Amino acid sequence: MSTLMKQARALYKRVEQRVAKNSLHRLLDHCPHIHQKLGTRYGGWFVPNGLLSSRSLCYGVGAGEDISFEIELINRYGCEVHCFDPTPRAQRHVDQLHRNTINGLPTSINDSVDLYYKIDPGNLARLHFHAIGLWSQDRLMRFYAPADPAHVSHSIVNLQHTTDYFEAHCQTLKTVMQTLGHSDLSLLKLDVEGAEYEILASLLDGDIRPAVLCVEFDEGYNALDEEYLTRIVNMVSRVKTGGYRLTYVDGWNATFVHRRVMAESEGNV
Repeated sequence: MSTLMKQARALYKRVEQRVAKNSLHRLLDHCPHIHQKLGTRYGGWFVPNGLLSSRSLCYGVGAGEDISFEIELINRYGCEVHCFDPTPRAQRHVDQLHRNTINGLPTSINDSVDLYYKIDPGNLARLHFHAIGLWSQDRLMRFYAPADPAHVSHSIVNLQHTTDYFEAHCQTLKTVMQTLGHSDLSLLKLDVEGAEYEILASLLDGDIRPAVLCVEFDEGYNALDEEYLTRIVNMVSRVKTGGYRLTYVDGWNATFVHRRVMAESEGNV
């Protein structure tokens, strides 16, 4: 392929991405709350101010080697955070964070030379790690490796069309909450490499409605086919129909707030 052709394809891809992202922005709803990003540029998420507190219970599904969002939730609100990821490297990363924090040593984020977690042992005790995946059924699933072995995130739906995989146990959100003895959820973050469609559908078909949903639509980066935008827009619309407002869009990360929570808080904003 000629250099000119490569440049033309790259330009087309950038334009396509811009148009696709605008499709999400057109679905945004009014929200009186200011949103603030918690965590790093890579691993952070925008959440609305005033909706979380020390009484909040948060689930972060998908850890990788950047749990800066979960750590910032703890530091800022003093809440309990449960983190889920069956990937061996993610497990080792969280284990290392615990060991280093106890011993007064720094832990880098994503092997960065200038980004480190800031948390004390007392607050870190509020982080609970579970080496399981989330899915629409309770069953053993294959997690396919990323194309770049330097990357950590694996995909149930095989977003990057690879052949290597590991197997891990997955549970529905309902099973997880019942096992942990939780009846209500303040925030659910899904960074699950394409599994978000199945998980969200299962959630919406059931009776669990977290107050805040933070969802990365990973097909925006690694599309399975040309219908990826239709799938993303349809799922965003389904989440909204299921009782949520789309309150913030950051790239392919979407923040939703349930209408009941919005109604309760709007009088105080």
